[in-house]
Amino acid sequence: MTGRRNWAILAALALPLAWLAASAAVQERALGSAREWRIPIEGYDPRDPLRGQYVRFAYGWALAGAPGLCLREGCRLCLSDEGGTVTATARPAAHSCRFPVDLAASSIGVQPGFRGEAPVRFTSRIFVSEATAPALEAQLREGPMVVVAALTPDGRLVNRRIEPL
Repeated sequence: MTGRRNWAILAALALPLAWLAASAAVQERALGSAREWRIPIEGYDPRDPLRGQYVRFAYGWALAGAPGLCLREGCRLCLSDEGGTVTATARPAAHSCRFPVDLAASSIGVQPGFRGEAPVRFTSRIFVSEATAPALEAQLREGPMVVVAALTPDGRLVNRRIEPL
């Protein structure tokens, strides 16, 4: 009876680990098949672009469609790349497109733009190591930058790194 109980305890402990491993494998497979995008970024707060170990930024893509829709209700962004210009077209959430971006799954913030800017700003962040933060901060102040991001088939836009344009 004791041997049977030990196996039950081991199985109960192994099940969460197996679930975690399977979940990680599914996520890695999705990222492996993801299309890579080079999206221009703009400084979120030019006085302090580094907050903690994250760089906060606004996507500098061209906006089309009805971006104001994203402020009022759910929307979906449809990405396209024409001649090196990344365009995000805002559509109703039920709309389907070839390269959809799920704002919630991508942790993309939606904020009203300032006077003279686009009506909406889409913001995000990326983790940076303490060692590379000073060089990255200098690059952000010097010139245009892009975020290299992977768009998974389920619409998650995963920021991988920031590079000079």
